[in-house]
Amino acid sequence: MNAPTLQTFSPVQPDEARPVDLPLHHAVSQFYFREARLQNGRQARQWLETMVDADIHYWLPILEDRFAKDSRPQPTPAEPAVYNDNHADLSKRIQRLETGLVWMEDPPSRVRFLVTNIEAYHTAEPDLIGTFCNVHVYRNRRQRDETHHFYGREDLLRRGADGQLRLFRRKIVLDQRVVLDKNLYMFL
Repeated sequence: MNAPTLQTFSPVQPDEARPVDLPLHHAVSQFYFREARLQNGRQARQWLETMVDADIHYWLPILEDRFAKDSRPQPTPAEPAVYNDNHADLSKRIQRLETGLVWMEDPPSRVRFLVTNIEAYHTAEPDLIGTFCNVHVYRNRRQRDETHHFYGREDLLRRGADGQLRLFRRKIVLDQRVVLDKNLYMFL
């Protein structure tokens, strides 16, 4: 039986046989740790302006539990999704949060992002790096309102002309079938 291959929603696929070297893996890890720090600090605008590529596709598909014999294809970005955003959409979400009128975030939630199991691979495109990681988000609001989100991310990072990594594609795969949270006013 063949091992499953790594797949993303992008036509550019990570090459599992070509993991990045340690210095590049360290740079990728530092990218994710900085992203988590900005999210923990409610600095979404800085995240968008400094870490996100202008051609971003940010996607949280709606997945359904299926029996093993169900061979229907997985969702595509053309189908309904929780998030299916480009740079302008992400900017609008941030603008809304910045108004102070989002009542579910007043007072603001306390969040903590933990990023683990980071894998990074070369792709056929020299400026793109395919990555996979797991994330745990702890969220607390109004003393007793606690939630945990566990999910995987499949990303493509693009190295710009300035040498900096930026988020180019993100697919978020929530482990929960039903989200037991009152909202998702955060960037996963």
